[in-house]
Amino acid sequence: MNRNALTGAAVVVLVGFFAVPMVVAGTTNTCQALEKHNVSAAATNIAGSNSGVVHDTINNIGQSMATGQLTQSVMAQDHPNSPSVVSCAYYYWKDIL
Repeated sequence: MNRNALTGAAVVVLVGFFAVPMVVAGTTNTCQALEKHNVSAAATNIAGSNSGVVHDTINNIGQSMATGQLTQSVMAQDHPNSPSVVSCAYYYWKDIL
């Protein structure tokens, strides 16, 4: 492979690392995407399934309150040497995969 192909592949992977969580969650912030994912997972754990009135109620309330600020603060405290955006994207992918 030539250098341009490797550079292009690296750019695609890097953009995907940050863009996919935001696109999937419908946000403009990776920390908000992580927070919304966590809310959805918590609603599923509480309700016992990913559908039904209990799940939908908990998920809708949580999603409306998920701004990403809490997750961003936690990431800044837990990983002071890393930008919170990077930490949030990493933990989003870690949970998904």
